[in-house]
Amino acid sequence: MDITIAYFHALLHPEVLKQDFEQIRPTGANSIVYAVHEQEEQRGPRDFERGMRLARDAGLKIHLSLGRFGNLFAGPALVPSWYTFRHPQSRVMDQHGRYHEISCFNHQSFRSWLFHEIEHYLTTYPIAGIVLDEPRGLEVTCYCPACRALCPDVTDLSRFRRRAMIEFLSEFCTYVKQVNTHVRTTVVLHPNDISLAEDLATIAALDTIGCHLFWDMLQADVTQVELWGRQVLEATRGATKRSQLWLQNFNINERNAAAMETAFTGMLSLEPDEMGCFYFLLNNADPVEVWDSTRRLLKRVPRRQLHWRMYAAPSSAPRPLNMTLPSRDRPGNKPAITTPLSISALSELAGAGQKRAANPTTPLPETAAPESTAEAQQPAPLPTTPLPESEDETHQPSSGTNEEQQEDGS
Repeated sequence: MDITIAYFHALLHPEVLKQDFEQIRPTGANSIVYAVHEQEEQRGPRDFERGMRLARDAGLKIHLSLGRFGNLFAGPALVPSWYTFRHPQSRVMDQHGRYHEISCFNHQSFRSWLFHEIEHYLTTYPIAGIVLDEPRGLEVTCYCPACRALCPDVTDLSRFRRRAMIEFLSEFCTYVKQVNTHVRTTVVLHPNDISLAEDLATIAALDTIGCHLFWDMLQADVTQVELWGRQVLEATRGATKRSQLWLQNFNINERNAAAMETAFTGMLSLEPDEMGCFYFLLNNADPVEVWDSTRRLLKRVPRRQLHWRMYAAPSSAPRPLNMTLPSRDRPGNKPAITTPLSISALSELAGAGQKRAANPTTPLPETAAPESTAEAQQPAPLPTTPLPESEDETHQPSSGTNEEQQEDGS
């Protein structure tokens, strides 16, 4: 089970970023979600690059969420879409001819712009994943020229709109994989749109399907969390997709603090592939206490379920020691050849040296006479120098050598 934490804060202060990432990593999280809005990266590319680098240095992968691109996706900041404002012809139009402030995903110009933006991010920054947060567009049946051209049958426009949205998301995920096959694609649904999960599961280029289980924000009973989550898991497990469930750890006070733990327990019992939560999001009565409670809850994730995909520590194996073996072929002015030996090999060599030192007068077995002249010409095997009995003898200089040097000096 992976843990992902959404980090929706400014990237302006490097020291603050380091401190925040140092708090996030010990929770077991191996990735963060950062929401970028349309003009944010253009205004501060140095801040953006530095923030991405500091996250990676802390051992965190970065998943980029497209905050309110075309007003088609959700985002932490309530800012209008620059593209939709500059291209009003791309807006959704209802049957009465009224425009809504959201770009229609069937407009080819909007798709071209969006795909170009994605390519820029993926080829410029070390991004491990792209997140589409609560895609919109089904609440209003669009009668814009693009939709009417694709679906002349007016009576079928509502059903066509749903099919067209799945086709758009499929084309988006496919394009991401074309730019970088290793980038993971994720769509996180609003609980009211969970019925889309089965359709999303048919998208081959989509890796993960998630859901924001924000029971309190939707004024629902906390028991709905487990019901929503089970629907997501049923859709993903049948299609070999990864599931991602998000905990509401914002807008928490004394009234719903206990319910947050109940929601987490229900989510954990479902055993999703990923669990998500937020780092110091908005409107908590006691932000520090909510974050401390979140950390305590994340520690309840069984360690057997934590899969470290990147930045994993190596397995605990015996560390090889470097030992200089004696060699008669090495000239005196050449450095010794250092061969790494494992602890078990050193133990066997030391044991053999101790046995030989304990029996110095053991006669060697008689060798048979050579059967041919070639065998007689072969040199006898060189004697093996026994290893010292302890490491202290290895590092202490020989006393005989010092005495010989003193006699030579006198």
